[in-house]
Amino acid sequence: MEDTQKEVGLSGFELEVNAPYSLNYLIYVQNIYINSQNQDRENPLFPYVYSSTWGLLEDEFENIFTEVWNETVIRNCQSGLYDHNGTLNLDKTFYQKLFKDNETGVSGYSESVKSFVTWWNGIYGKISIESVFDENRMNEVYRDLSNSLNVNKRLRIDLIYDNPVLTENTFNSWYAVLPIENIFDIRKKSEVISKLIKCCEIS
Repeated sequence: MEDTQKEVGLSGFELEVNAPYSLNYLIYVQNIYINSQNQDRENPLFPYVYSSTWGLLEDEFENIFTEVWNETVIRNCQSGLYDHNGTLNLDKTFYQKLFKDNETGVSGYSESVKSFVTWWNGIYGKISIESVFDENRMNEVYRDLSNSLNVNKRLRIDLIYDNPVLTENTFNSWYAVLPIENIFDIRKKSEVISKLIKCCEIS
């Protein structure tokens, strides 16, 4: 499946929205880890899978996750070409840091990628996540931003399907990582717009 993007450009200001493989894979693995650490959790996170044979890191997982997340955000921020369908294979040494450095970890990483891609490449994965930011929501966000900004630049938003519990939401210069919950929840609209405006003011 080809990567897709949506743009709005009624003036010199443009808005581009994507749903990257890399960051959403990390959220996927984050949720698997959190579920494994809280098996009695009343409302498990998606996905809820049996991962005890995957060789996920244990004591060091959260620190390594933060490092991998931050580096992945930088890579996506610096280049819109970094993320594509083959990223998790081309950069497997990097993402495999979240798994033990043994045969179990290598196999577990491979299984996690297969599990993720099976979901993500279906109509209920990437396409569904991107459709959350439909034309009405996109135009509304665009209008709010363009009314506050007078620039000829493009703001890139990378959508993730769930919240980054183990790290923070990311707002860099003209780039933002946004959980889809923030688009759905009207109560968060003003806060989200405010953060997006601030990231457009970072030089």
